[in-house]
Amino acid sequence: MLEIKSEVFEINPNSVVEVDFVGQGRHKVVTADHFYKFPDKVLKLALDLPYTNRFEIVGNFPGVRASFTTDTSQMIETISRLWGKSLQPFFTPQPIVFSGITTKNYPLNIGQRQPHIDQDITAMVWLNPAQSCVGGTGIFRHRLTDLERLPHTPNQEIRDLADRLELSDEFLKSQEGYENFQNSMIFNPLFACKENRYINDGNEFWELLKIIEMKPNRLIIFDGRCFHSQYIKPEHYKEAFRVNQILYLSQKSTN
Repeated sequence: MLEIKSEVFEINPNSVVEVDFVGQGRHKVVTADHFYKFPDKVLKLALDLPYTNRFEIVGNFPGVRASFTTDTSQMIETISRLWGKSLQPFFTPQPIVFSGITTKNYPLNIGQRQPHIDQDITAMVWLNPAQSCVGGTGIFRHRLTDLERLPHTPNQEIRDLADRLELSDEFLKSQEGYENFQNSMIFNPLFACKENRYINDGNEFWELLKIIEMKPNRLIIFDGRCFHSQYIKPEHYKEAFRVNQILYLSQKSTN
């Protein structure tokens, strides 16, 4: 375990918290500004770590990541309080994960050129100083189906959609079938940006519902099952990386 001074991840008790509700589904988004007491120390630690772009570490994330294991219980307790519901680590143990993105000489694949979903609740702290904070995270609606979120397992909304599309029940009887349904009806490659860029303001298939603005030392918490994507324009982050800390958390509800 990496030795970290206790004050590095000390949380500011006086962060400025706002709660918003996005889309027809009124999906909760929480922001907490000035989240860390010593954000410069967190950023220094992040920049001193070794990063990798190995697929088993980054998956389909369009950048590099570094991680280490330390006690994140206070962090998760604070995020739970801000979210208003008890959250647990999605991974055991829950590592500290830092992510870096650059647009310089970086080709995006089809999956990275449209919105995606995460495992459950996503919490992220932006770490860039003010002079290199731009863009943010976009929340989207899928225009063709009117969906704003995908549940872990098919709910009545998904079943009604399958009926309207006259799809076989086999699509929704197994996890593999449900994933095939998602990949063909929601994340179809034809729905992605044609150009080598992020979806940003949307297209004929994806409607941008909200931009969560990137600010230094801002924590954001949202339902990762909602369609979302980095809001990064091609001219952004060519010289400096966009750096953030990310935690994947879980709440008891399965949908």
